[in-house]
Amino acid sequence: MTYCEKCDAVPEIAPANGTLFLWPPVAHTTGKILAGAKSIGIEVEKTPSVATLSIHYTRPGLRALIDAISGNLLPEELSDTKALIMPGAQRPEIDDIAQITSLGAIRAAIGAEWLGDLLRDNRLNSVFQPIFDINDLGKPYAHECLVRGESATGDVINPGQLFDAAQSATLLFQLDRAARAANVRNAHKAGVKGNLFINFTPSSIYDPDSCLRSTIEVVEECNLDRSNVVFEVIETEKVRSTAHLSAILQSYRDSGFRVALDDVGSGYSTLNMLPELRPDIIKIDRELVDHVDHDKFKQAIVSKLIALAKQLDIEVIAEGIERQEELDFLRDHDVDYVQGFLLGRPAPAPFTAKAG
Repeated sequence: MTYCEKCDAVPEIAPANGTLFLWPPVAHTTGKILAGAKSIGIEVEKTPSVATLSIHYTRPGLRALIDAISGNLLPEELSDTKALIMPGAQRPEIDDIAQITSLGAIRAAIGAEWLGDLLRDNRLNSVFQPIFDINDLGKPYAHECLVRGESATGDVINPGQLFDAAQSATLLFQLDRAARAANVRNAHKAGVKGNLFINFTPSSIYDPDSCLRSTIEVVEECNLDRSNVVFEVIETEKVRSTAHLSAILQSYRDSGFRVALDDVGSGYSTLNMLPELRPDIIKIDRELVDHVDHDKFKQAIVSKLIALAKQLDIEVIAEGIERQEELDFLRDHDVDYVQGFLLGRPAPAPFTAKAG
């Protein structure tokens, strides 16, 4: 499989033996750090001006050290205290400046180390939620693949926890790539037939051709028809560059896949992106679907979204359906596909119609 150094390598947060360098913003913060280190018997080296502090550590004592020196700091002090970890007794040089972060960021990364272990151990599972053609609620049109983590003790870790930890530990590239591959493989292993929706976070893809190549290889490995695979953009509202997202979607299309936008209607930004992104499918934001039968404002927006999509030859999925009345409204307004707990919950096996 194609190897991407940025996406595949799961770096250690810190070396086994190293030195923590700190640059507190003010003397008061320095005093708190020194007191915290003293409370656990750790010596701190200081420059003559006390502008730079350095502390030698040996793992696994780093976490206790970080907790001790940061425990009494205000959030502003955690973010304003600059920090750098160097291997062994090495001292920073000019090329290391780019690696300087905050004490708060290092503290968060240390707290999320479990995610690196999870990725190295390939502990990513999937559940599958059915999507139905509005005119055939007995047989799924597709399944959306939803990633779940598994803790070292076998507990389920929800995607929110996974991606929050990935942000803290700067492992978003690695998690998103691993999740895409795991969802494809797990769907194949579970015997999911027909169309597959695979989520991805565009901010985790820095080079479309390079970062997506491994996902394509997994699709080929599982012998899936590319035209049955839909890559669904999540967290569209966080996209900083529409041009970058457009390049990602075009790379998928050029490779024979379809693309979908999630949460359309949640803000002006997603509507504004449609002319440039031109997705094959859009998903109406679940907040608009919730009690749409009772809310004339939601009714106006949803009906106009469906009509606009049809004019543009874009298929529409309404998600988050939990009530029959919502389903009835969407059917009356010619939505193409529907998804939600009313119709089928996420499960580790593909949807099967109930007997009788």
